[in-house]
Amino acid sequence: MKRITIAIIGLCAALSGNAQTYLDHVQQKQVGQGTVTVTESKAVDDLVNGTADAPVAKESHKGESNGNSIHRNTETTGKSQETDNADPTAIDTSPKMIRNGYKVNGYRIQVFQGGNTRADRTKAQQMGNSIKALYPDQPVYVHFYSPRWTCRMGNFRTYEEASMVLQGLKSAGFNQATILKGKITVQ
Repeated sequence: MKRITIAIIGLCAALSGNAQTYLDHVQQKQVGQGTVTVTESKAVDDLVNGTADAPVAKESHKGESNGNSIHRNTETTGKSQETDNADPTAIDTSPKMIRNGYKVNGYRIQVFQGGNTRADRTKAQQMGNSIKALYPDQPVYVHFYSPRWTCRMGNFRTYEEASMVLQGLKSAGFNQATILKGKITVQ
């Protein structure tokens, strides 16, 4: 048993000593076969062949590819502010996270409820973006609650608060909007 283990270790060591990179193997010239020529950057070669000194991708906070620059300023509160120099009138449709929040009973307004198709998902997201444009200070939730996509907005503690916003939504053309009772997130 000991001899077999030593033989296997010796065989592996001999094979790894003659190891080729992936591209060397592909580019070998063989009689009667065509040739392959591969041109690639060093970064790709390092990635494919698993070289130890491969460069590590770094995160960039400047959107130079489209001409917009995004600056991140971290305050003492730990919150991150973004300012986009391209269009100051643009509406921020990024998801809002309520940090250090807790769940209580309250109300949300359901703007859309569809099926489980891609079209319903797209429609729920479009409705969510429309709501964010009308009410940028209100959180919008687009979720898949099996078996359907829903779009809900707001964290209202009282029915009266939700009812006032619902009237504004109905006057804006969201006639199917309705108030739902459930758990909401507050700070």
